Amino acid sequence: MKFNVRNIFQRALSNRGKASDESKPVKVPPTFNGNLDLDKKLVLSLAKQRFPTWKQLQYLPEYLTQREKLIVRLLIGATIICLGFLLVRFCQRHVEYLPQQGGSYTEAIVGQPSYVNPVLAQGDVDRDITVLIYSGLFRYDEQLQLVPDLAASYELSEDKKTYTIHLRKGVKWHNGNELLADDILYTIETVQDPDYNSPFYSNFNGVATERIDDHTVTFTLNEPFAPFLSNLTIGILPGHIWSDVAPANFKLAEYNTKPIGSGPYAFKELVKDHSGIIKSYTLERNERYYGQLPYIDTIIMKLYPDFASATEALKSGTVDGMSYVPKEYRETLAEKKGITLYPLQLPQYTAVFFNQKNELLKDQELKKALANAVDRSRILEEALQGQGKVISAPILEGFLGFSSEIGGYAYNPAQAAAELDELEWTIPEGGGLRTKDGAELKFSLTTVDQPEYLKTADILRENWEAIGVGIELKIMNPLRVDKEVIKPRDYEAFLYGEILGSDPDPYPFWHSSQSLDGGLNLSNYYNKDVDKLLEEARKIENADERASKYIDFQKIIADEVPALFLYSPTYDHAIAREIKGVATTRITIPSDRFNGITSWYIKTRLGWD
Repeated sequence: MKFNVRNIFQRALSNRGKASDESKPVKVPPTFNGNLDLDKKLVLSLAKQRFPTWKQLQYLPEYLTQREKLIVRLLIGATIICLGFLLVRFCQRHVEYLPQQGGSYTEAIVGQPSYVNPVLAQGDVDRDITVLIYSGLFRYDEQLQLVPDLAASYELSEDKKTYTIHLRKGVKWHNGNELLADDILYTIETVQDPDYNSPFYSNFNGVATERIDDHTVTFTLNEPFAPFLSNLTIGILPGHIWSDVAPANFKLAEYNTKPIGSGPYAFKELVKDHSGIIKSYTLERNERYYGQLPYIDTIIMKLYPDFASATEALKSGTVDGMSYVPKEYRETLAEKKGITLYPLQLPQYTAVFFNQKNELLKDQELKKALANAVDRSRILEEALQGQGKVISAPILEGFLGFSSEIGGYAYNPAQAAAELDELEWTIPEGGGLRTKDGAELKFSLTTVDQPEYLKTADILRENWEAIGVGIELKIMNPLRVDKEVIKPRDYEAFLYGEILGSDPDPYPFWHSSQSLDGGLNLSNYYNKDVDKLLEEARKIENADERASKYIDFQKIIADEVPALFLYSPTYDHAIAREIKGVATTRITIPSDRFNGITSWYIKTRLGWD
C-alpha cells in the first residue's frame, strides 16, 4: 500500500483548521486519537528529515490565515532590522577606514626660496621645503616633543658638557649612499665656519665635535647648556656631495635649489617662468626613508607673490592647502566648504618694546601708567579677530616657566591718568598733551606696514592720546625694517612680534649681551640680576629649578616694564578636508606644521581592528 505524505500532511492541517473554527470542542473517540498517533508515527517514519525542506515551506503560505501571514511578515522585518543594527554596531567597533598610500597634496606658499639648504635656510619658504627633504639628529613630533631622528640614542656626561650620539644604521641619502658620522661632522663644521655665514653659527659656536666611529659622534660644550639638543634638529648635509664645494661657491651651488637629503620626501623637479621666478617645487615619496613611509606620494609647493593670489588659488581648488592664512582672509576661507582652518599655537608674542636708551622711556612708573591705559582685549578682537591670547609676560602658556601669577596691567584709563598726575605730567588748562617742566609727553611708535600691526598701532595711539600722551606713528616697509630699524635700534618704541622657538630660554631676547647689533634684545634692556638668572637657568637640567629662575626673571620684567606685552597670535593653516591625519596643534616655526607629514593621507581602505 502506498501513502501520499502530502495528503496526510494536508489532512492533518485541515482537521486542525476545522477544529479551531467550531465554537464547541469536538469529542474525539479514543480509537480516532490512536489513529492520529499512528498517522503521525507513519509520517515521521517516512520523512527523510525532521524539518521541512525549502520546497515544502513554499506551500506554507497556503495554509496560513491573513492574520498569521501579517505576524510572520512583522517577525521577518523585525529580524532583518535587528540583524542590520547588529551588523552596523559590529562594523563600528571592528571595521575602520585605514590610511592607504597614494595621492598628491599641493600647498600654496607666498614668497620665493633662496636656499633649500639647512645650513643656510632662514626664510619660511626655505624651511618649508628643507624640512621635508632633510633630516636632523633630532626632530619635533606632532606634540612638539623632541624625539630622536637620525640619532638612535644618546648619552650625556656627568659634567653635562659632552653629548655622545649614536646614529641609526642603514640610513640612505636620496642618491643611495649611506649616511655616516662624517656627514654630521661636515655639516656642523660648515655651520661653525664664518666663511659660510650660516644663520645658525651662534648655536654651535665653541662646540667641539669628534668622530668616534662611522655611527658615533660627540659634541662637547664649554659649559652646560640645557637646550642644546634642540640645536641638533638642524638638517644634515651629504658631505660626499658638498665637501668639494668651496665657501665662495657654497651659496651658488645647484644643490641649493635641487637638493639631496635623507628626509621623507626627495626632490623631483622645479618649474620656473621665463624670468627665472620659481613657480613650483615637486617632491616625491622617499622609498628609502628609514622612518614611517609617508602615505602621500607627491607634495607640490606652488609659490605665489602675495596672499591674495594664494587665497584665490585655494578657493578655486587649484591647491589643497595654504601655508598661512592672514587674519584678513580668514573669514573668507572659513565660509568655504571643503576647507579646514587649523589654528596652530605659535610661540610668538607681539609687544611694544620701549628703547631704554630713550630717557623718557626709562621711567618705570610712566611705563606702568602707559600699560594701564591699553585695551589689549580690544586689540585682540579688532586686530586679530580674536585669534590669539592676551598675554602679560614673555614666557607663554605651555612652556617651562609660565606662571599665571605674573602680574599684568588691567585696562584702567582713569587709574593711568591719575598715575600720570602723580608723576606731575599734567594737562594744560586749555587741553592738549600733558606737560612737565615745559616738555610735552610724547614719543614715536614704530611698526611694520602690515594690517595686524597697523590696527594695533591705531588702538595704542587712541588709548594713549585719551590720557594726554602724544604718539607719532612711523610705518616701515617690512623688507627694510631689519636693516633700517632693528639693527641700528632706530626707534623710541617699537611694536613688533618675536618668535621664541622651541625652548623657552629667554636669554636671546633679554640678556644684555643681545642688545648689540643683530641681537634680539629689542628694548636694549640691561639688568644684572636678570642676566644672572638667565645665565644660570640655561645650565640647569632640572625642570623645576630652571622654571623657578624663569619666574623670578619675569617678576623683574613685570616691575621694570621694558616692554608692554600685548598678545600671542595663532597661526592659521588651511587644508582641504580630503587631507586626513593632520594632528599638529602647536608649532615653534611655521615649517613645524609638517612635523606629522608622514601620517597625512588621502586614500583609505577598509580594515579590521
